[in-house]
Amino acid sequence: MNHLPIMTVSGVRGIVGDTLTPDFVHVLAQVQTRLAGGGDIIVARDTRPSGPELASAIFDGIAAGGGRPIDIGIAPTPTACVAVAHFGAASGIMITASHNPLPYNGYKMIRAGGRLFTGQECDDVYRAFLSEWTGAPVSPGAHTAPVRKDAVSPHIDRILAAVDVEAIRDACITVAVDSINGAAGVIFPVLLERLGVAWRGVNNKLDGDFVHNPEPRPEHLSQVSALLASSNEFWGGFVFDPDADRLALMGEKGQPLSEELTLVLALENILGKTKTPVATNLSTSMMVDDVARAFGVRVIRAKIGEANVVEAMARGGCGAGGEGNGGVIYPLVSTVRDGLCGMALILELMALRKAPATSLASRWPTYHIVKEKIPCEGDSRSTITALEKIFSGETIDVQDGLKIIRDYGWVHVRPSNTEPIIRCYAEARTPEEAAALAAMVMRQIKR
Repeated sequence: MNHLPIMTVSGVRGIVGDTLTPDFVHVLAQVQTRLAGGGDIIVARDTRPSGPELASAIFDGIAAGGGRPIDIGIAPTPTACVAVAHFGAASGIMITASHNPLPYNGYKMIRAGGRLFTGQECDDVYRAFLSEWTGAPVSPGAHTAPVRKDAVSPHIDRILAAVDVEAIRDACITVAVDSINGAAGVIFPVLLERLGVAWRGVNNKLDGDFVHNPEPRPEHLSQVSALLASSNEFWGGFVFDPDADRLALMGEKGQPLSEELTLVLALENILGKTKTPVATNLSTSMMVDDVARAFGVRVIRAKIGEANVVEAMARGGCGAGGEGNGGVIYPLVSTVRDGLCGMALILELMALRKAPATSLASRWPTYHIVKEKIPCEGDSRSTITALEKIFSGETIDVQDGLKIIRDYGWVHVRPSNTEPIIRCYAEARTPEEAAALAAMVMRQIKR
């Protein structure tokens, strides 16, 4: 292996067989286990074909670090986090590259108690790992057989306890689901059955065949859109990413809906029950400010990265939060983005309002978001520094890259935590304003 995978607050992501190998994850699991003090270590994976081989190496690494591997098999990231808490494990490992395409895979670290590692906790593990990692093959030893446990049931039980199951059942809801043949497929059918929700779907095998771009954005969802348009029975559509920590919505006739609405509608439901401050990241839609204003609560903005939002929630005493990429964080269920919990909260809101997805969406102002990205193999920090100088006369926020804030919208540019790219998100009242904000910054980056 000539170079290392990406190692950030979002975990490790790399190309399997190139930057991410069984030897790499063996040593990383050994180091993580040792720093956790041994004990039980939960291991889960999404449906990527490389998952079993990486899991086998991780089991051996856990044993070498003085721990006992607990295998929960194919499971969403939030299910793995719930499992760490439910079984009282010392730590956990989720094998996933989330929305990254094949041949990527990755490695997320979970703390005792069921939350993802913070940026500082990730850095502590990375430093210890890098002090030991030589790139040399790991000496083969006896293979460690893990203990198998069911983690789906505890996760479903937590979700059901957080919503009005009877109200959902009484509403006789039918939805469409696309889990992109990812990990959500092990749990959403059981959850929907327990909720009394009928469903039809596409791409719901567990074979890791990502038949479309795994990022759950409207432009990638023509199949489920066509399914929704084919019948009048649906209330809306739900689309997961491969590890089910993100959830996107579709209208009941296949209309594209912004992925930002996932968090907005979940918050509408939560805040209708309990008034609490909410936390989100700098790139999340202004709709979050609208819903918070409607319920008289404040919004705390954090750096990009799920762990950063969770930290902000803890500091601000927030009972809810999330990210505009379709990630809902509801500590009553789990302290991690949870697409399954988000689906249940939106189904409950449908039942309470007796309204399908587009009707729920229409309650909130419509803004327009442009999302751009550009490859950046070099020093992205110098690019951001140059932009800060160029736009120094604007109202800016520099806690994570550069966010330029105007009275009609904003544009946020920052290096990705998961890919060698610079992301540029802009939001405004009209498509033209959003596009102009993004173009203003992208022109400078390209120079």
